[in-house]
Amino acid sequence: MQVNEIVKAVRPPVRAYLDLRWRESTRGRVHIQLSLAKPLSRQFMLMCTGQRGVSYRNTVFLRVARKGTPGESVVGGDHDGKGGAGIIDLTGGKYRKSGMAGAVWGWPCNAATAAQFAITTRDSDDGWEWDYVFGRVTSGLEVVRAAVNHSDVTQVTVVDCGIVLNQ
Repeated sequence: MQVNEIVKAVRPPVRAYLDLRWRESTRGRVHIQLSLAKPLSRQFMLMCTGQRGVSYRNTVFLRVARKGTPGESVVGGDHDGKGGAGIIDLTGGKYRKSGMAGAVWGWPCNAATAAQFAITTRDSDDGWEWDYVFGRVTSGLEVVRAAVNHSDVTQVTVVDCGIVLNQ
């Protein structure tokens, strides 16, 4: 199926999933609700389905921002941290800011990291907010938090990803 057929079948908002693995076993599934009015959301959905030939499948987490502090987030979305160009035009769209745990965000203004994404794992209690929020974790945030606490976050792999058809 083409993604536009799938979106018609499930009706927005769309829920994507990431299956995370480290230490040779799958640790859990993360569900992310996307608002398709935003270009980063559409790209994230396309990267989860692999429809355009590239996918988040078999990519790794790259680093943790603000480790151990309010606003902590994990960054993923490519294999080596050198970035991955966006697969669609990422201009336009109004994004919100958030410092809440579960916020999913990215960088539409930087072509080198346009395919990367981040998931906030700790609420910010100091007013810190991430820009370009395009989704939110609806279940599995505990899996992301466990991944952040793994001894080497770069050993955490997205072993599977896609979108959920039955909502």
